[in-house]
Amino acid sequence: MKTFDSWAWVEYFKGSPEGAIVRTIIEGTEVLFTPAICLAEIKAKFIAENKDPEERLQFIKSRTSIIDINSEVAEDAADLKMQHRLHMVDALVLACARACDSELITGDKHFRGVPRVTLLASEG
Repeated sequence: MKTFDSWAWVEYFKGSPEGAIVRTIIEGTEVLFTPAICLAEIKAKFIAENKDPEERLQFIKSRTSIIDINSEVAEDAADLKMQHRLHMVDALVLACARACDSELITGDKHFRGVPRVTLLASEG
């Protein structure tokens, strides 16, 4: 099982080399998740770029299960924020992945060294 964060989806829609890795995962047979908070980040990004986000959001919702933030996820996020010195949104994304017992797929360098996180971005 794998969880995609906003970074992974943005790279997928860009068609970048890292996005090609995301595409391979999407086209596979694994169970996939996306935290609901990532929908907000993705929608805001595409609106800011004067692009209609709806088709992309529908694609995400059709290919992955959306993870809602409940009280357990929220409390876990607080612990993860403090433990790994993450921004709150990043901590919420990680807590969502952990709630599904899945690996987080990202390129966000804030997650470097965090267990069960795969960084797709090249080092540099």
